Formats: sequence, structure tokens, C-alpha cells
Amino acid sequence: MNDSNIPIWAARSGWWECLQPGEKARVAAEVGYQTVPSGEALQRLGETAQHWIGVMSGLAKFIVTTASGKPLIYSGVGAGGWFGEGTLMRREVWRYQAQAIRSCELALMPRETFLWLLQHNIAFNHYLLQQLNDRLELMTLQVLDDQQGGADSIVARTLRHLFHPLAGANGGALKVTQSEIGQLCHLSRQRVNQAFQRLQADGVLHLRYGEVEILDAAKLRAWEFRTMNAKPRESSRLESGHTAAAVSDATGDRTSASSADPLGCGMRG
Repeated sequence: MNDSNIPIWAARSGWWECLQPGEKARVAAEVGYQTVPSGEALQRLGETAQHWIGVMSGLAKFIVTTASGKPLIYSGVGAGGWFGEGTLMRREVWRYQAQAIRSCELALMPRETFLWLLQHNIAFNHYLLQQLNDRLELMTLQVLDDQQGGADSIVARTLRHLFHPLAGANGGALKVTQSEIGQLCHLSRQRVNQAFQRLQADGVLHLRYGEVEILDAAKLRAWEFRTMNAKPRESSRLESGHTAAAVSDATGDRTSASSADPLGCGMRG
């Protein structure tokens, strides 16, 4: 396929260059298109998956509903990102919902085309393996965040995922507001703003009106674990305080164990 005829979505998709010329021609000919307004679902929950879905423009969030009916937001996908490969490979129905935060233009690769690429292209398989591994890590770390993390690590992880090369990110600034990040993180706009300010002060990112530019990807990655790693140390100090209190009671010492203090605790969207 001539480079001048490459679809816009293909130029931003991390897997496109994995394909052979004949594969590119077939995929480009068979991909369909759809526009989804803000607030609407990108695919219908409970229906059999018929397409691998790529976001050409816009921003969406993934929502999983627990057995008790509680909705959980676990990730987001922006322009250049694709999703649904696991559901297609299992030939199952959609068990989660992708909802447009911002109006989304979609590229829809038919299931048969996707499965054909899966069988014929090893490099495409490697891309999918990396993407699935990244998303598994994301969900695992979010479970830990629910137990011992904080807003800073959640915001950092959300930004890293949106800036991930597998999601089509090619550097530069991401057009996203604090309110949109708040929807992805399930945090208030104020808490997102506070996290942004701390990340900017550490040289991780630069904030502009309606945009975020990542300056140091390694630091951003470190921030994902900063709050999480601090929790065991805090817990250890608190446990030491309880131990000291127990010793005091046993020895008749009236000195209060509470003298060991616990650890102390932009951009316009």
C-alpha cells in the first residue's frame, strides 16, 4: 500500500507497521467507521463482539460492573488506542462497557479480519501480548490502590496508560482536561489538580490549558508506586507505636505512646 493512501487511524496505530503489504491492503479495505457522541457506549454490553475497536479521535473510559451492581472505572483509551482483543479471541460477549467521555470516531476491524491477522502474523501477536500484559498490570495495580494507594499514584498510572506507545501515543502533549482525568480515575477535579501540581513540581509533566505534556516517563512510572510504597512504612511506625504502648502498660510507665507522630500527610480543565 502506498504511504499516501494510509488511513489516518493506521498511521497512529502501533501495530500497523507489523503488517505485510497484502495484510495492510486487506485491513484497510475491510475496516468500517462509526461516530459515537459523548456519553454514549462504544459497544453494547452483553452483545457478541463483532469488531476490534480503534479510537481515531476522542476519549473513552472502560467500566466494569461488579456482582453487587457497583460500576468500576479501570482505564481509558484515547486516539490511536484499540481494545476488545481479549473478547474477540475468546469469541464472547462484551462483559464491560466502553463509554465516550468525548465524542469518538471509531475504526472497526471485523472479527474475521482480526482473527485472520492473529493466525498469520507473529509480530501482530507480539503486539497483542504486550498490550494484554500492560492492561493486566494496570488492573492488578488498581486493586492494590484500592487497598493502600492514593490519588497521586492513580493519576500517574492513568496518565502513563494514556501516553503508552501501545495506545498510539507518539510523544507531545495529550489534549485532556482535569475533569476528564477525574472521570478516568474516579476522583474529584480538586484531587486531580493537587496530584497534577505535585507531579509538575517534581518535573514529571508540564501543564498547559487543556493539555498535559509528559517530561520524564521514568519519574511518572515511579510515582505510580510512591504512595503505595509509603504505606507499609507508615503502617510499621504505627505498629511500633502500639508496641510501645503495650510495653508501657506492662511496666506501669505513664509516658504516652502517642508522641510518635504518624507520617504527615494548575491547570484549568
